[in-house]
Amino acid sequence: MVVNEVQSFRGSVLMFGILLLELPTLILVGVLWQTGKLGDDGPFVMGLVVGMMILIFWLLMAIRLELRLTTDGLSYRNPPFLNRWTKINKEEMETIQVKKMSGILEYGGVGVRFSKKTRAYIFFADYVVEVQLPKRKLVFSTHKPREMEEMILLWKENKNLNTENYG
Repeated sequence: MVVNEVQSFRGSVLMFGILLLELPTLILVGVLWQTGKLGDDGPFVMGLVVGMMILIFWLLMAIRLELRLTTDGLSYRNPPFLNRWTKINKEEMETIQVKKMSGILEYGGVGVRFSKKTRAYIFFADYVVEVQLPKRKLVFSTHKPREMEEMILLWKENKNLNTENYG
């Protein structure tokens, strides 16, 4: 059994909010350029503002979280920042649990959040998967809590079967 999940900001409220902020700025700079208030640097400023807006919008469209639970453990990546898969074996995990919380208020907003002992990958979702490792805690938002819980139960059943066979 494998649980795959991909989350991104595409189509979310955040993307519409960015557009609502960028369009008035673009209109204002365009009006200032056309009225001559930007002087001789008008085309450069207009190009700079448009270029930055395109870059910011592209970056937000490219950010995503890919999460995979297999019978061996958990793997994740966060392109464009973390392009390689990071694998955590189930033996390395002290605890793993699925909780009903949005994660936005608890971990300080959407996106990747770093603190001394916690790394949170928060997107717009109602559930989070908390993984406690020996040195840090990882938090991932999820839209598939039932599938995640089923995989965790499968891990626990296999662990009990393995200890009974070898014990």
